[in-house]
Amino acid sequence: TGPRIENVRLESSYRNGTVKVFAQLRDFAPDQGYRLRLCVRDSDKVVQEVLSPVVRGNELKDGEFVFIHPWRPEKLWDIHTPENQYSVDVSLLDDGGGQLDTFWRQKWGFREFWIQGRDFYLNGSRIFLSAVPFDNAQVGAAWASYEGACETLRRLKSFGINFVYTHNYDCLPGSHLSFEEILRAADDMGMLVA
Repeated sequence: TGPRIENVRLESSYRNGTVKVFAQLRDFAPDQGYRLRLCVRDSDKVVQEVLSPVVRGNELKDGEFVFIHPWRPEKLWDIHTPENQYSVDVSLLDDGGGQLDTFWRQKWGFREFWIQGRDFYLNGSRIFLSAVPFDNAQVGAAWASYEGACETLRRLKSFGINFVYTHNYDCLPGSHLSFEEILRAADDMGMLVA
């Protein structure tokens, strides 16, 4: 099979103007050099292409490849601009530039939320939160679907809610449904989730 990317996570920092890329690698060789290539697209237009430094397999801790790239895009994801999302491809290359694997394309919005003192900030602007619990994953499969979550979030936004929180209390299999479609809907609808 050969070396492959098993998982990718992107962490944006508005304050630092950076993107941190985490990629979990499998079946890599300790003596081989590897690079990651990050390609960020806005629709079909490439807006950022980044090549990481070369890292040897024996330098990876538990197979995790991490690098930071300075970048703050023009379009930021926000509760008022949820359409500001990019598609991102992450490829694994050998140290000569040959492509070994590509992780499936992900949607991603550059944003950072933080607490400073008693205030909340999103992308450098102070934000006031109006929050309610979000129970779609506990109610049923139809409500945990993308369409069901969008419908609920649209209704909540119509009367000023901009933040929802989940509250499932255990991790036993079958206790609740997946949050994957709910989180995708929240990104597309402009809703903050905890």
